[in-house]
Amino acid sequence: MSLDFDVFVVDPKPIPSAIPAFEQAAGPATWPPSTSTLISDDDGALLVDCLITEQEGRQLAAWVKSRDADPGYVYITHPHADHFLGLPQILAAFPRARPVALAESIPAMEEQVSAAYMEVWGGFFPGQLTSEPVAPAALAGTTIPIGSSEAIVIPVGTTDTGHSSVVHVPGLSLVVSGDVVYNQTHMWLMQSTPDTRASWVHALDAVAALEADTIIAGHRNPQAPDDVARRQVSECRRYIADFEAALERSTAPGELIDQMTTAYPDLANPYTLWVAAYDLLGPKT
Repeated sequence: MSLDFDVFVVDPKPIPSAIPAFEQAAGPATWPPSTSTLISDDDGALLVDCLITEQEGRQLAAWVKSRDADPGYVYITHPHADHFLGLPQILAAFPRARPVALAESIPAMEEQVSAAYMEVWGGFFPGQLTSEPVAPAALAGTTIPIGSSEAIVIPVGTTDTGHSSVVHVPGLSLVVSGDVVYNQTHMWLMQSTPDTRASWVHALDAVAALEADTIIAGHRNPQAPDDVARRQVSECRRYIADFEAALERSTAPGELIDQMTTAYPDLANPYTLWVAAYDLLGPKT
């Protein structure tokens, strides 16, 4: 087996809606479809991100085993718990695996697994999350071995959260992007500002500069046509620009939602758009 990769994809998951009008207009609220990526060489493997619920963690571990892989590392791309609360199930299946992340992201990840934050996450996924969450340790340096090959970790700053990073595997012309790139899925712009949106565009520029052929997005529409890097980066740039323009033209959440839905009728997880619209333009309490 030479250097290769494979992707584990989970469909959108139902969550309680914080916007009563959403379910009447668009159906059940959902968490966006998510991915975990396995990169393997003849004598090593790396798992990038590991989902959120206990069931997903167990299913992911079984899937990795079915690929005859034994990850030496589990890399977490950014401090959002939906990308790493599945760690306990992965570590139970692969006790030699080392969970790591950017050193500067660790405090935010530790906050994500605090009692207060776990209560918040538990509100989205009641009875589905680990009671013993694990935060990764700091990665020493910027490379991760994959057998005789390696992956390069590239910090890109703020996207939908601070301390975001991507994993570049030059030998595969591959980028595993976490939340830096979304594939045919509404982008998480709740609590965004002009500065954070501009930072996200700069992060997309950094990904484009890698000139990879393939990007595996952390949130990927199961109906997306492909994982072509250039298309995804271009679409994400356009989405942020269109959101910015629609936001300037809008005075109420419905106006922003209508404009973006007209421009992007087929993207996965419209609830993400509604949450952003109500956060940025809804009544302030």
